[in-house]
Amino acid sequence: MGFGPLGYDFLFSRTRRKTINEQINPTNSVPALTIKTSIRGIDRWIETHKDDLVDLTCRLVNVDTTVPPGRNYDKIAHILASELKQLGSTPTISYIPQSTFKEKANIDVGLEGPRPNVYATIKGKDKGPRIVLNGAADMKGSDACMLYAIKALVETETPFNGSIMSTYTTDEEVGGYTGVNYLAEKQVITKDIDYGLSTDTGIEAIDIASLGDIEFIITVHGVSAHSGRGWTGVNAIEHASALIERFKTVGVEIGRKRSRIRTEPVYGSRWMRPGVYVTMIKGGIKGNIIPDNCELLVDRRFIPEENAETVRREIAEVVRGYSRETGVRITNKPLPGYNPMMTPPDHPLVRVVRKAARRVLGANVPVGGSQGSTDMATLSALGIPVAILGATRAESNIHGINEHVRIDDLVSITKIMAQSYLELLSARQ
Repeated sequence: MGFGPLGYDFLFSRTRRKTINEQINPTNSVPALTIKTSIRGIDRWIETHKDDLVDLTCRLVNVDTTVPPGRNYDKIAHILASELKQLGSTPTISYIPQSTFKEKANIDVGLEGPRPNVYATIKGKDKGPRIVLNGAADMKGSDACMLYAIKALVETETPFNGSIMSTYTTDEEVGGYTGVNYLAEKQVITKDIDYGLSTDTGIEAIDIASLGDIEFIITVHGVSAHSGRGWTGVNAIEHASALIERFKTVGVEIGRKRSRIRTEPVYGSRWMRPGVYVTMIKGGIKGNIIPDNCELLVDRRFIPEENAETVRREIAEVVRGYSRETGVRITNKPLPGYNPMMTPPDHPLVRVVRKAARRVLGANVPVGGSQGSTDMATLSALGIPVAILGATRAESNIHGINEHVRIDDLVSITKIMAQSYLELLSARQ
Protein backbone atom coordinates (compact mmCIF):
# COMPACT_ATOMS: atom_id res chain seq x y z
CA MET A 1 0.00 0.00 0.00
CA GLY A 2 1.13 3.58 -0.10
CA PHE A 3 2.95 5.64 -2.63
CA GLY A 4 3.99 2.59 -4.46
CA PRO A 5 5.16 1.15 -1.29
CA LEU A 6 5.54 4.64 -0.05
CA GLY A 7 3.15 5.06 2.79
CA TYR A 8 2.10 6.61 5.93
CA ASP A 9 1.47 5.68 9.57
CA PHE A 10 1.42 7.57 12.84
CA LEU A 11 3.61 7.51 15.89
CA PHE A 12 3.24 9.40 19.10
CA SER A 13 6.14 10.21 21.40
CA ARG A 14 6.85 11.77 24.75
CA THR A 15 10.00 12.61 26.59
CA ARG A 16 8.65 10.65 29.55
CA ARG A 17 6.72 7.40 29.22
CA LYS A 18 3.55 7.24 31.27
CA THR A 19 2.14 4.21 32.98
CA ILE A 20 -0.82 2.47 31.36
CA ASN A 21 -3.10 3.85 34.05
CA GLU A 22 -1.90 7.41 33.41
CA GLN A 23 -2.43 6.97 29.67
CA ILE A 24 -6.01 5.85 30.14
CA ASN A 25 -6.86 8.23 32.98
CA PRO A 26 -4.57 11.28 32.83
CA THR A 27 -4.85 13.31 36.01
CA ASN A 28 -5.18 16.60 34.14
CA SER A 29 -6.96 15.61 30.95
CA VAL A 30 -9.12 17.77 28.71
CA PRO A 31 -12.79 17.36 29.76
CA ALA A 32 -14.72 14.71 27.83
CA LEU A 33 -17.32 17.29 26.77
CA THR A 34 -14.59 19.41 25.15
CA ILE A 35 -13.27 16.40 23.25
CA LYS A 36 -16.78 15.47 22.08
CA THR A 37 -17.36 19.02 20.84
CA SER A 38 -14.04 18.95 18.97
CA ILE A 39 -14.86 15.56 17.44
CA ARG A 40 -18.19 16.87 16.10
CA GLY A 41 -16.42 19.83 14.51
CA ILE A 42 -13.72 17.63 13.00
CA ASP A 43 -16.26 15.18 11.59
CA ARG A 44 -18.24 18.02 9.97
CA TRP A 45 -15.05 19.40 8.40
CA ILE A 46 -14.14 15.98 6.98
CA GLU A 47 -17.62 15.50 5.49
CA THR A 48 -17.45 18.97 3.94
CA HIS A 49 -14.04 18.21 2.39
CA LYS A 50 -14.85 14.70 1.12
CA ASP A 51 -14.34 15.71 -2.50
CA ASP A 52 -10.91 17.14 -1.70
CA LEU A 53 -9.99 13.89 0.06
CA VAL A 54 -10.99 11.91 -3.02
CA ASP A 55 -9.12 14.34 -5.28
CA LEU A 56 -5.87 13.83 -3.34
CA THR A 57 -6.35 10.06 -3.50
CA CYS A 58 -6.78 10.27 -7.28
CA ARG A 59 -3.68 12.44 -7.68
CA LEU A 60 -1.63 9.92 -5.72
CA VAL A 61 -3.03 6.96 -7.68
CA ASN A 62 -2.31 8.70 -10.99
CA VAL A 63 1.43 8.59 -10.26
CA ASP A 64 2.70 5.19 -11.41
CA THR A 65 4.83 3.86 -8.56
CA THR A 66 4.30 0.17 -9.34
CA VAL A 67 6.82 -2.04 -7.55
CA PRO A 68 9.01 -3.28 -9.02
CA PRO A 69 10.56 -1.08 -10.37
CA GLY A 70 9.29 1.65 -8.02
CA ARG A 71 9.95 4.66 -10.20
CA ASN A 72 8.39 8.14 -9.91
CA TYR A 73 8.90 8.34 -6.15
CA ASP A 74 10.17 11.89 -6.68
CA LYS A 75 6.85 12.93 -8.21
CA ILE A 76 4.73 11.56 -5.41
CA ALA A 77 7.14 12.82 -2.75
CA HIS A 78 6.69 16.37 -4.02
CA ILE A 79 2.88 16.04 -4.04
CA LEU A 80 2.97 14.96 -0.40
CA ALA A 81 5.52 17.61 0.55
CA SER A 82 3.31 20.28 -1.04
CA GLU A 83 0.31 19.11 0.97
CA LEU A 84 2.33 19.18 4.19
CA LYS A 85 3.64 22.67 3.41
CA GLN A 86 0.06 23.93 3.17
CA LEU A 87 -0.38 22.90 6.80
CA GLY A 88 2.30 25.38 7.84
CA SER A 89 5.10 22.83 8.19
CA THR A 90 8.52 22.69 6.55
CA PRO A 91 8.77 19.30 4.82
CA THR A 92 12.06 17.48 4.33
CA ILE A 93 12.69 15.09 1.43
CA SER A 94 15.52 12.78 2.48
CA TYR A 95 17.05 10.37 -0.03
CA ILE A 96 18.53 7.03 0.92
CA PRO A 97 22.15 7.19 -0.33
CA GLN A 98 22.79 4.86 -3.26
CA SER A 99 25.67 3.22 -1.40
CA THR A 100 23.41 2.44 1.56
CA PHE A 101 20.63 1.25 -0.72
CA LYS A 102 22.90 -1.14 -2.63
CA GLU A 103 24.40 -2.49 0.58
CA LYS A 104 21.22 -3.03 2.59
CA ALA A 105 18.16 -3.11 0.32
CA ASN A 106 16.60 -6.05 -1.47
CA ILE A 107 17.83 -4.97 -4.91
CA ASP A 108 17.26 -8.41 -6.42
CA VAL A 109 13.59 -7.54 -6.98
CA GLY A 110 14.53 -4.91 -9.58
CA LEU A 111 14.04 -1.56 -7.86
CA GLU A 112 15.09 1.50 -9.86
CA GLY A 113 15.50 5.21 -9.25
CA PRO A 114 15.98 7.39 -6.17
CA ARG A 115 14.34 6.46 -2.84
CA PRO A 116 12.98 9.70 -1.28
CA ASN A 117 11.40 9.77 2.17
CA VAL A 118 9.24 12.71 3.20
CA TYR A 119 8.72 13.98 6.72
CA ALA A 120 7.44 17.15 8.39
CA THR A 121 6.34 18.30 11.85
CA ILE A 122 3.22 20.21 12.88
CA LYS A 123 3.51 21.62 16.39
CA GLY A 124 0.76 21.81 19.01
CA LYS A 125 0.16 24.53 21.54
CA ASP A 126 2.03 22.99 24.50
CA LYS A 127 4.65 20.37 25.21
CA GLY A 128 3.42 16.83 24.95
CA PRO A 129 3.37 13.73 22.76
CA ARG A 130 5.14 13.77 19.39
CA ILE A 131 3.17 12.06 16.65
CA VAL A 132 5.00 10.45 13.74
CA LEU A 133 3.11 9.29 10.67
CA ASN A 134 4.50 6.52 8.47
CA GLY A 135 3.33 3.93 5.97
CA ALA A 136 3.47 1.26 3.38
CA ALA A 137 2.11 -0.18 0.17
CA ASP A 138 -1.42 -0.87 -1.21
CA MET A 139 -2.65 2.26 0.50
CA LYS A 140 -2.62 5.52 -1.43
CA GLY A 141 -6.21 6.07 -0.32
CA SER A 142 -5.20 5.48 3.27
CA ASP A 143 -2.30 7.91 2.83
CA ALA A 144 -4.79 10.58 1.87
CA CYS A 145 -6.87 9.71 4.96
CA MET A 146 -3.90 10.15 7.27
CA LEU A 147 -2.99 13.51 5.77
CA TYR A 148 -6.57 14.80 5.86
CA ALA A 149 -6.91 13.66 9.47
CA ILE A 150 -4.09 16.05 10.38
CA LYS A 151 -5.56 18.70 8.11
CA ALA A 152 -8.88 18.43 9.92
CA LEU A 153 -7.20 19.24 13.24
CA VAL A 154 -5.24 22.15 11.76
CA GLU A 155 -8.06 23.69 9.70
CA THR A 156 -10.59 23.52 12.54
CA GLU A 157 -7.96 24.98 14.90
CA THR A 158 -8.57 22.10 17.30
CA PRO A 159 -6.00 22.46 20.12
CA PHE A 160 -3.63 19.60 20.83
CA ASN A 161 -0.40 19.23 22.74
CA GLY A 162 3.02 18.12 21.53
CA SER A 163 3.59 17.74 17.81
CA ILE A 164 2.60 15.62 14.83
CA MET A 165 5.39 14.45 12.54
CA SER A 166 4.31 12.75 9.33
CA THR A 167 6.70 10.47 7.46
CA TYR A 168 6.14 8.89 4.04
CA THR A 169 8.58 6.08 3.47
CA THR A 170 9.72 3.82 0.64
CA ASP A 171 9.63 0.15 -0.30
CA GLU A 172 7.55 -1.54 2.40
CA GLU A 173 6.10 -3.75 -0.30
CA VAL A 174 9.40 -5.47 -1.15
CA GLY A 175 10.73 -5.81 2.38
CA GLY A 176 14.27 -5.65 3.64
CA TYR A 177 15.72 -2.17 4.05
CA THR A 178 12.88 0.32 3.75
CA GLY A 179 12.48 4.02 4.34
CA VAL A 180 11.33 3.28 7.89
CA ASN A 181 14.65 1.56 8.58
CA TYR A 182 16.48 4.54 7.11
CA LEU A 183 14.60 7.10 9.20
CA ALA A 184 15.18 4.99 12.31
CA GLU A 185 18.91 4.96 11.56
CA LYS A 186 18.83 8.73 11.02
CA GLN A 187 17.07 9.08 14.42
CA VAL A 188 14.03 10.72 12.83
CA ILE A 189 12.07 7.81 14.32
CA THR A 190 13.33 7.08 17.84
CA LYS A 191 12.53 4.77 20.73
CA ASP A 192 11.01 7.60 22.81
CA ILE A 193 7.94 7.51 20.56
CA ASP A 194 4.96 6.25 22.52
CA TYR A 195 2.44 5.14 19.91
CA GLY A 196 2.41 4.00 16.30
CA LEU A 197 -0.63 4.18 14.02
CA SER A 198 -0.53 2.75 10.51
CA THR A 199 -3.10 2.45 7.73
CA ASP A 200 -1.42 -0.50 6.00
CA THR A 201 -4.43 -2.82 6.26
CA GLY A 202 -8.22 -2.92 5.91
CA ILE A 203 -11.18 -1.43 7.73
CA GLU A 204 -12.61 -4.76 8.89
CA ALA A 205 -10.08 -5.44 11.67
CA ILE A 206 -7.44 -3.62 13.73
CA ASP A 207 -4.08 -5.33 13.30
CA ILE A 208 -1.93 -5.41 16.43
CA ALA A 209 0.47 -8.11 15.20
CA SER A 210 2.03 -9.33 11.96
CA LEU A 211 4.18 -12.17 10.73
CA GLY A 212 7.90 -11.98 10.32
CA ASP A 213 9.20 -12.83 6.86
CA ILE A 214 12.58 -13.96 5.53
CA GLU A 215 13.17 -15.10 1.96
CA PHE A 216 16.07 -17.37 1.01
CA ILE A 217 17.67 -17.75 -2.40
CA ILE A 218 18.83 -21.36 -2.47
CA THR A 219 21.00 -22.40 -5.43
CA VAL A 220 21.64 -26.04 -6.29
CA HIS A 221 24.93 -26.42 -8.19
CA GLY A 222 25.09 -29.41 -10.54
CA VAL A 223 27.32 -30.44 -13.43
CA SER A 224 26.25 -29.88 -17.03
CA ALA A 225 26.43 -32.59 -19.66
CA HIS A 226 24.83 -33.57 -22.97
CA SER A 227 21.46 -35.15 -22.23
CA GLY A 228 22.43 -38.11 -24.39
CA ARG A 229 25.04 -38.85 -21.72
CA GLY A 230 23.01 -37.52 -18.83
CA TRP A 231 24.52 -39.91 -16.29
CA THR A 232 27.84 -38.06 -16.61
CA GLY A 233 26.37 -34.85 -15.19
CA VAL A 234 24.59 -33.80 -12.01
CA ASN A 235 21.06 -32.58 -12.69
CA ALA A 236 20.50 -29.46 -10.59
CA ILE A 237 16.77 -29.35 -11.35
CA GLU A 238 16.20 -32.91 -10.19
CA HIS A 239 18.06 -32.28 -6.95
CA ALA A 240 16.17 -29.02 -6.50
CA SER A 241 12.94 -30.99 -6.88
CA ALA A 242 14.01 -33.40 -4.13
CA LEU A 243 14.97 -30.44 -1.94
CA ILE A 244 11.53 -28.91 -2.50
CA GLU A 245 9.99 -32.11 -1.13
CA ARG A 246 12.12 -31.67 2.02
CA PHE A 247 10.81 -28.15 2.42
CA LYS A 248 7.24 -29.37 1.95
CA THR A 249 7.72 -31.87 4.77
CA VAL A 250 9.30 -29.25 7.03
CA GLY A 251 6.54 -26.82 6.08
CA VAL A 252 3.80 -29.22 7.21
CA GLU A 253 5.42 -29.50 10.64
CA ILE A 254 6.03 -25.77 11.00
CA GLY A 255 2.49 -25.04 9.78
CA ARG A 256 1.08 -26.85 12.80
CA LYS A 257 2.34 -24.10 15.11
CA ARG A 258 -0.09 -21.44 16.28
CA SER A 259 0.37 -18.01 17.81
CA ARG A 260 -1.64 -16.88 20.82
CA ILE A 261 -2.88 -13.98 18.66
CA ARG A 262 -6.09 -14.45 16.68
CA THR A 263 -6.10 -13.77 12.94
CA GLU A 264 -8.60 -13.24 10.11
CA PRO A 265 -10.79 -16.39 10.23
CA VAL A 266 -11.88 -15.83 6.63
CA TYR A 267 -8.63 -17.53 5.52
CA GLY A 268 -9.33 -20.75 7.41
CA SER A 269 -7.33 -20.30 10.63
CA ARG A 270 -8.44 -18.73 13.89
CA TRP A 271 -4.88 -18.10 15.10
CA MET A 272 -1.80 -16.66 13.43
CA ARG A 273 0.26 -19.44 11.89
CA PRO A 274 3.71 -19.69 10.28
CA GLY A 275 4.64 -21.34 6.99
CA VAL A 276 7.40 -22.40 4.61
CA TYR A 277 6.72 -21.99 0.89
CA VAL A 278 8.80 -22.44 -2.27
CA THR A 279 7.50 -19.52 -4.32
CA MET A 280 9.92 -19.29 -7.27
CA ILE A 281 12.14 -21.65 -9.27
CA LYS A 282 14.59 -20.90 -12.05
CA GLY A 283 16.91 -23.29 -13.90
CA GLY A 284 18.01 -24.91 -17.14
CA ILE A 285 19.75 -23.70 -20.27
CA LYS A 286 18.56 -25.82 -23.21
CA GLY A 287 16.51 -28.91 -23.83
CA ASN A 288 19.47 -31.19 -24.52
CA ILE A 289 21.72 -30.01 -21.68
CA ILE A 290 21.70 -31.37 -18.13
CA PRO A 291 21.20 -28.23 -16.00
CA ASP A 292 24.14 -27.28 -13.80
CA ASN A 293 22.17 -24.68 -11.83
CA CYS A 294 18.72 -24.36 -10.30
CA GLU A 295 17.61 -21.54 -8.03
CA LEU A 296 14.77 -21.68 -5.53
CA LEU A 297 13.18 -18.88 -3.54
CA VAL A 298 11.91 -20.07 -0.15
CA ASP A 299 9.58 -17.79 1.79
CA ARG A 300 9.48 -18.43 5.56
CA ARG A 301 6.73 -16.63 7.47
CA PHE A 302 7.03 -16.71 11.25
CA ILE A 303 4.76 -15.81 14.16
CA PRO A 304 5.64 -13.32 16.93
CA GLU A 305 6.57 -16.19 19.25
CA GLU A 306 9.38 -17.20 16.85
CA ASN A 307 12.54 -15.25 16.02
CA ALA A 308 14.63 -14.58 12.92
CA GLU A 309 17.79 -16.27 14.17
CA THR A 310 16.01 -19.58 14.79
CA VAL A 311 14.29 -19.35 11.41
CA ARG A 312 17.62 -18.84 9.58
CA ARG A 313 19.19 -21.81 11.38
CA GLU A 314 16.18 -23.99 10.58
CA ILE A 315 16.31 -23.31 6.82
CA ALA A 316 20.10 -23.65 6.78
CA GLU A 317 19.87 -27.08 8.42
CA VAL A 318 17.47 -28.37 5.74
CA VAL A 319 19.93 -27.25 3.06
CA ARG A 320 23.01 -28.63 4.84
CA GLY A 321 21.29 -31.94 5.57
CA TYR A 322 20.40 -32.54 1.94
CA SER A 323 23.88 -31.50 0.79
CA ARG A 324 25.55 -33.89 3.27
CA GLU A 325 23.41 -36.81 2.16
CA THR A 326 23.86 -36.28 -1.60
CA GLY A 327 27.23 -34.58 -1.94
CA VAL A 328 25.62 -31.84 -4.05
CA ARG A 329 26.86 -28.32 -3.45
CA ILE A 330 24.09 -25.92 -2.41
CA THR A 331 24.40 -22.24 -1.47
CA ASN A 332 21.90 -20.42 0.76
CA LYS A 333 21.48 -16.63 0.72
CA PRO A 334 19.01 -15.10 3.21
CA LEU A 335 17.51 -11.84 1.93
CA PRO A 336 16.71 -8.81 4.12
CA GLY A 337 13.30 -9.35 5.71
CA TYR A 338 10.88 -8.31 8.42
CA ASN A 339 10.64 -9.28 12.05
CA PRO A 340 7.20 -9.94 13.53
CA MET A 341 5.27 -7.08 15.09
CA MET A 342 3.14 -7.36 18.21
CA THR A 343 1.25 -5.01 20.54
CA PRO A 344 -0.73 -6.27 23.57
CA PRO A 345 -4.42 -6.38 22.61
CA ASP A 346 -5.39 -4.42 25.74
CA HIS A 347 -2.82 -1.65 25.24
CA PRO A 348 -4.23 1.91 25.69
CA LEU A 349 -3.43 2.73 22.05
CA VAL A 350 -5.56 -0.18 20.88
CA ARG A 351 -8.40 0.89 23.17
CA VAL A 352 -8.34 4.43 21.75
CA VAL A 353 -8.46 3.24 18.14
CA ARG A 354 -11.22 0.72 18.89
CA LYS A 355 -13.25 3.43 20.63
CA ALA A 356 -12.92 5.79 17.66
CA ALA A 357 -13.75 3.00 15.19
CA ARG A 358 -16.84 2.04 17.18
CA ARG A 359 -17.94 5.68 17.30
CA VAL A 360 -17.53 6.15 13.52
CA LEU A 361 -18.58 2.74 12.20
CA GLY A 362 -21.26 1.97 14.77
CA ALA A 363 -19.86 -1.49 15.47
CA ASN A 364 -17.03 -3.15 17.36
CA VAL A 365 -14.02 -3.74 15.11
CA PRO A 366 -12.18 -6.95 16.04
CA VAL A 367 -8.51 -6.91 17.03
CA GLY A 368 -6.09 -9.52 15.72
CA GLY A 369 -2.90 -10.39 13.88
CA SER A 370 -2.25 -10.11 10.17
CA GLN A 371 -0.97 -13.03 8.10
CA GLY A 372 1.09 -10.46 6.19
CA SER A 373 4.29 -8.67 7.17
CA THR A 374 5.00 -4.96 7.62
CA ASP A 375 7.87 -2.55 8.17
CA MET A 376 6.04 -1.38 11.28
CA ALA A 377 8.00 -4.22 12.89
CA THR A 378 10.87 -1.70 12.97
CA LEU A 379 8.83 0.38 15.41
CA SER A 380 7.86 -2.69 17.41
CA ALA A 381 11.56 -3.57 17.74
CA LEU A 382 12.14 -0.11 19.24
CA GLY A 383 9.50 -0.83 21.88
CA ILE A 384 6.81 1.31 20.21
CA PRO A 385 3.26 -0.12 20.32
CA VAL A 386 1.54 -0.14 16.94
CA ALA A 387 -2.09 -0.39 15.81
CA ILE A 388 -3.03 -0.66 12.14
CA LEU A 389 -6.37 0.22 10.53
CA GLY A 390 -6.83 1.20 6.88
CA ALA A 391 -9.33 1.78 4.10
CA THR A 392 -9.16 -1.47 2.12
CA ARG A 393 -11.54 -4.44 2.28
CA ALA A 394 -11.41 -8.08 1.20
CA GLU A 395 -13.15 -6.91 -2.00
CA SER A 396 -10.47 -4.27 -2.80
CA ASN A 397 -8.47 -6.59 -5.10
CA ILE A 398 -5.16 -5.59 -3.53
CA HIS A 399 -2.20 -6.10 -5.91
CA GLY A 400 -4.62 -6.75 -8.78
CA ILE A 401 -6.26 -4.98 -11.71
CA ASN A 402 -8.78 -2.34 -10.59
CA GLU A 403 -7.54 -2.21 -7.02
CA HIS A 404 -9.95 0.13 -5.27
CA VAL A 405 -11.38 1.54 -2.05
CA ARG A 406 -14.83 2.83 -1.14
CA ILE A 407 -15.21 6.59 -0.80
CA ASP A 408 -17.25 6.13 2.39
CA ASP A 409 -14.35 4.12 3.85
CA LEU A 410 -11.91 6.92 3.05
CA VAL A 411 -14.13 9.29 5.01
CA SER A 412 -14.53 6.82 7.90
CA ILE A 413 -10.79 6.14 8.25
CA THR A 414 -10.06 9.87 8.14
CA LYS A 415 -12.50 10.41 11.01
CA ILE A 416 -11.13 7.48 13.03
CA MET A 417 -7.54 8.67 12.64
CA ALA A 418 -8.37 12.29 13.51
CA GLN A 419 -10.34 11.21 16.59
CA SER A 420 -7.52 8.90 17.68
CA TYR A 421 -4.96 11.70 17.39
CA LEU A 422 -7.17 14.00 19.41
CA GLU A 423 -7.72 11.42 22.17
CA LEU A 424 -4.03 10.56 22.39
CA LEU A 425 -2.88 14.18 22.32
CA SER A 426 -5.48 15.72 24.60
CA ALA A 427 -3.75 15.07 27.96
CA ARG A 428 -2.22 18.21 29.40
CA GLN A 429 1.39 17.85 30.48
